[in-house]
Amino acid sequence: MGCQRFAHYAVSTLFVAATATAQSRPGISLDQTMLSVTTARGRTDTATNVMHSTSAGGDARLELEKGSFPTMGTFSSGPHAVMIMRDGGKEIFFLNPDQKQFLSFKPFEMMEGAQKMLESMGGSMAVDTSVTRVKLDSIGPGPVIDGHPTITYRLTSVMRMTMTMMGQRNDVDTQSTQELQVATDLGELGDVGGMNRFAEIMQSMGFPKGSFDSLATKRRKIPGLPLRAIIHTTISTGGTTRTTDQTIDTRNVKRLPVPASLFVVPADYKSVAMPAMPGARAPSP
Repeated sequence: MGCQRFAHYAVSTLFVAATATAQSRPGISLDQTMLSVTTARGRTDTATNVMHSTSAGGDARLELEKGSFPTMGTFSSGPHAVMIMRDGGKEIFFLNPDQKQFLSFKPFEMMEGAQKMLESMGGSMAVDTSVTRVKLDSIGPGPVIDGHPTITYRLTSVMRMTMTMMGQRNDVDTQSTQELQVATDLGELGDVGGMNRFAEIMQSMGFPKGSFDSLATKRRKIPGLPLRAIIHTTISTGGTTRTTDQTIDTRNVKRLPVPASLFVVPADYKSVAMPAMPGARAPSP
């Protein structure tokens, strides 16, 4: 009888352990502070976001502690906002925990929809490959940050997108320089860190997916997790120039098992509609 009890206990324990493993993945948590300064048409806007990020694979959850996420239409994420990114940013959810509401969209599908709409009206949107380029350079050893030795990398990208409509041509020139201080002892974590990914996606909004992919491919060649990123971006179109300077500081990096439930919208949250771009599929809850 004692052996039967032990066998039953052992099987139950293994079942529970296997279930817990299936519902979680190896991941990391970290704290990030992002300072953004944007200048356009003689006006300067400054914003600071402080948040806690948890990532596993291509998914990330950002919990806002200070600042705000972008307001989209009538939807605001509120002071306790949460953002969930799935599958490397292919799908994004903004959650308002106070109102138990959420908004979801697929950024790359939105841009594909915009391009289809433009083409249906006789226009076009294309990247000028003769101008566009992405370059990654290793600068050398960087400072010790939060106890981690670093190497400094410089990622430079230049892109020109040309839009034509009713005989009118409009060039959008984008130049970006990123100084990245990368932790050399966190090499396997180079492709995680929610805020870095979020910043890239927001910068690329309005441009074809292929342009974002080329930049992301270069970043994946950086062997480690950026603990400090200084990003300078200039966008010029129609005689108007907008510059954005961002500083992203990452601290308190911890490895831990991450439950899959962190990347799921709670069942009692209500979806808030977002106007769909033509050609884009409806976002899934």
